[in-house]
Amino acid sequence: MKKSIQILILIIISCIVLTGCSSSKKLKEENILLKNEIQKRDSIKSTVINRAIEDKLITPIAQSQTGNAVFDSLVNAKVDEILSKLNTAKNSGDNGYKLIYDKLKKQLEFYVQIAQTKNENTTVKNEKVKTIIQVKKIPVVVKKPLSKLEKFLMGLGILTLLYIGFKVVALIRKKASVWT
Repeated sequence: MKKSIQILILIIISCIVLTGCSSSKKLKEENILLKNEIQKRDSIKSTVINRAIEDKLITPIAQSQTGNAVFDSLVNAKVDEILSKLNTAKNSGDNGYKLIYDKLKKQLEFYVQIAQTKNENTTVKNEKVKTIIQVKKIPVVVKKPLSKLEKFLMGLGILTLLYIGFKVVALIRKKASVWT
């Protein structure tokens, strides 16, 4: 009976040693600032739309009139040849131009097309900025190194467990030898 009480006490002590060594986590609260900004603007937007432009320019080409028919025909033929090489046209989206020399009418024609333009202007009348600062406490686990006392108690607990283990083994051998 006396031995069973000793064993029960040793089991209770070993349970206390196993569960009591630094098993609780140490928590620390940190403050974190949360910042929200709310902006309200009162603005006016004005848009100016300019219409598309279509334009043409016609320039008559004067013919040579020196009185010498052979010379005039050669000069006029050369002018026609040079101006005929100017024929060109370019387009990009709704914009474009065309330059043409009409030999029959003896005139240089320039056509242009410019797309509509849009100008937007925004004016801010009233602007309000509101800042909200919140403090929130968040628990953080603190990892702290073991102190000398905690290390000593852990070593003492291990030695106690070894001692109890040897005693239990010795008790079992003693009881087992009695039965055989």
